[in-house]
Amino acid sequence: MKNRISAALITITALVGIALVPIQSGSAVTPDPNVPIMQYCQPDRYACAGYVAEADEQYLIPWVPGFPNYQGYYHNDLDGVYRFTSYAIAIKRDAAGSATSVVTCKDIASSDCTGTQVAYRAILPICDSSNSIDCFKDFIVKDASGKSLNYTVEGQFPLGNPQYFKGSPSMKVPNGGGLTLIRIPGAPHKGGDTYLVKAEMNAVKNQGQLEFTTRSFTISISAVKIIEGKYSFRGPSPYLINFDKWNVETGWSSGPVPGYCAATSNTQCAVRYSLPLGLQFGLTVDLTTKLTGWLHGRVRAPEVEVSTNSFGGSTVKVIAEPIKIPVNAAWVNNDKAPQSIKDYYSDKPNYGARIFGLQSDELKPLSEIVLLRDGNMGHSAETLKEYLAWLPALGDKAQAMPTAWTIATMSNYQVADQVQQCLKQTDSLAGIVTTNAAEYFDGPPVFDKASGSLDYKVAATHYEPDGTTVFKGSYDLVMSSKVARCIYGFTQAPISATVSVTSDAGTQSAATVVVNERNGWLSLGAYNFTYSSPTIRVVLSGTSTSEVKPTPTPTPTVAAVKPAAIKKVISCVKGKVTKKVTGIKPKCPTGFKTVQTAR
Repeated sequence: MKNRISAALITITALVGIALVPIQSGSAVTPDPNVPIMQYCQPDRYACAGYVAEADEQYLIPWVPGFPNYQGYYHNDLDGVYRFTSYAIAIKRDAAGSATSVVTCKDIASSDCTGTQVAYRAILPICDSSNSIDCFKDFIVKDASGKSLNYTVEGQFPLGNPQYFKGSPSMKVPNGGGLTLIRIPGAPHKGGDTYLVKAEMNAVKNQGQLEFTTRSFTISISAVKIIEGKYSFRGPSPYLINFDKWNVETGWSSGPVPGYCAATSNTQCAVRYSLPLGLQFGLTVDLTTKLTGWLHGRVRAPEVEVSTNSFGGSTVKVIAEPIKIPVNAAWVNNDKAPQSIKDYYSDKPNYGARIFGLQSDELKPLSEIVLLRDGNMGHSAETLKEYLAWLPALGDKAQAMPTAWTIATMSNYQVADQVQQCLKQTDSLAGIVTTNAAEYFDGPPVFDKASGSLDYKVAATHYEPDGTTVFKGSYDLVMSSKVARCIYGFTQAPISATVSVTSDAGTQSAATVVVNERNGWLSLGAYNFTYSSPTIRVVLSGTSTSEVKPTPTPTPTVAAVKPAAIKKVISCVKGKVTKKVTGIKPKCPTGFKTVQTAR
């Protein structure tokens, strides 16, 4: 999906000393060469002159330095977490996949909510007497000593979004509402003691299908502060062109939704702040849907429990620590861009957010427009390649280091055959991979038959924003022992493992490694290694099924029959007494003499 900034006219509030020019995002506006480019800056999306982020979670990408012939790159995982709210839509399409109508549904089971495709995003509520399924429960937070901290549930945020909808138990579609506000007095952060919990299901049903297909499941926890102001609700785009090429989701707002807000109403913004490090956060989600495959996320040292509930769906319990992740942003003049950027886009269309230039005109050359590439499109082999292409332009340091606590289902389904076959053998989750790398492949590790290893590629800038502090890597793999044994062909005997980290230069990087197997899960961790593009290699050891040979059944043998020994009879005499002695070699008793031998 392409990231399209709102096509609505945004009214710009003037900053001190600067008269900002209102522009339409993605429009054909050409800046006046006599007006400084900064005066076209949009303060809800970009860091205009005078903007200072109070926390790294409030980072905004710098405004474009010139026009035309510039392109930029923005990589911030938090944008993907907060981009959408609850909504349900019905889309009618022509044979080419272009949308002919889009209806926002108030009730997913309504006769009005029908079309070529019906899609929804549902933010799940906390479980209570009215919600016992498709909700989250058992929220926990523990301090560094393991002590559980008290909290209070403050309700949903925001209230009154017209995009919220009623679900349907018979269709296995949850209600779509707001995020849950929680106060934790014992876990203060720079903006107070308020937190937002977001558990979200995303699914689509195509014409002819009986049930919805889950596209993603995400849970996240954020530290926030509620402030007053003039904002707007998020929702799906009302413009048909944004749903072309079978696209089913495009975020939109009628007014300002600043990039530093985790959620907004018309009058309030939940400003993001840093999560306290060293704490453990956790929750349990009960779903009518069965989750399978792989999870990935932005946490450290996760503990995961998965079970099947009474509805036949999945109950997922996760507890983990938040981590810091790098945010990267850069602008380059196309003529002076590193060759790696030119090479990467040489055979690709000009996708992204058109800052100046028609959004629908993909054939216009880069030299005539300003284009912002969206680096928040999931984590795949392709996004990893794109990140590495921009690495020379990023200055080898992060632009910000926000905190994150996020778990999501795997979005990339290009899984190697051998791993895919093993995933199909389990009807539950196969595992979870988490890392603090900027870019990574969000599926299971790649199985290398030659080395017998599970390889996991990650990438990030080498330094933190100060340019001197080395950014230390974090990687956790929690994998179903059953799936691990299947991939390797191991028996039920215990599994052991080794973890190594190899830099992009081919040298071994020092790392702290943790390995254990417990309760049917194999847990591996590698910490404190360095970036920019290392490979994490996991080698499992166990008893191969080919090495375990069954005990052979003995071939029965018939013992040879020996001929019976021939016995003799002798007569023994002593005075008037006569005795007969029988045996193979008979002898007369002492004092007796042999008289005759008989057979």
